[in-house]
Amino acid sequence: MTLDVERFVAALASTVLWSLVSIIIVIVVFEVLERRFKLMEEIFQENSVAAAILAGSFVIGIFYAVTQIVVH
Repeated sequence: MTLDVERFVAALASTVLWSLVSIIIVIVVFEVLERRFKLMEEIFQENSVAAAILAGSFVIGIFYAVTQIVVH
């Protein structure tokens, strides 16, 4: 039973670590996009659907890439 608990704790720690890594990467990318292209202004003030889709695709792409790194 102890081995199962150790494996669970190791898997949980790995999940939390990679979740934090992916969230930090998303924050950095979003900040770069915001500073360079004023992304939030485009989305909320100009009501640009294309900018919102671009931002969403970046987030999904980063999470997908991190998931593939963790799985393999």
